[in-house]
Amino acid sequence: MATPKKLVKELILISGLTGLPLGDFIARVLGLAKAATNHPLIAPDLVPLPADIKLKADAITVTIGERAALQAQVKAKTASISAAKSELTNLINNNWAPQAQIAIKGDLELAKELDWFIKGIYTGGAPVKSIVGSIDESYPGITKIITSNHLEHKVFTRNSANGKTGVPKDAKSIEIYMQIGGTTLSTDILKMSHLGSASNGNLKVNFSAEDLGKTVYYIAVYIDMKTKKAKILSPVVSAVVS
Repeated sequence: MATPKKLVKELILISGLTGLPLGDFIARVLGLAKAATNHPLIAPDLVPLPADIKLKADAITVTIGERAALQAQVKAKTASISAAKSELTNLINNNWAPQAQIAIKGDLELAKELDWFIKGIYTGGAPVKSIVGSIDESYPGITKIITSNHLEHKVFTRNSANGKTGVPKDAKSIEIYMQIGGTTLSTDILKMSHLGSASNGNLKVNFSAEDLGKTVYYIAVYIDMKTKKAKILSPVVSAVVS
């Protein structure tokens, strides 16, 4: 009777690189390169050479350091911009507003000539004393984007006619769309990324590290309650990912 052959299980090698955080990824690559260098007779014909693999991994480490330096610069610039913006806001709100209010002596038209808004009456985007009765009488303007948190934007919307966060009675919701980067801004929201509905007039957007420093363009729109279609688009507002 013949002796049965011994079954040899095939060994399938895996790198273990998939899904690793960047620091662990570099460490794993360097570990593989070092092992191949220390044991050249086991697999002598590796292409590319272990030394070349190490050079590429070291290059990524250098780039990581350069990126960290750029991120520090971006944070510093962001803080500088925020400080300057706060200073301007305080100067206009605390100095100009009371001085202009005394100068116009309650004349609404003079206030408009000086480009001031009037609390509860006029917010710039619609006729004086306009009341929101339908989507066709207003649009959702993007009034502010907070960029102070790293890799995060918070988009604020207000109704163009009354300056409030609520939607007209015949609107289903306020939907926010965005485009990251690019030299040509799309005017078609179907070609932009849909972020979701603004809750209480605002929406938080998170980004990945790859988006750092990119300009993001936003558009808001009311969705008609009956047709479920988008109505008038808001003006485009942009902000940089920091």
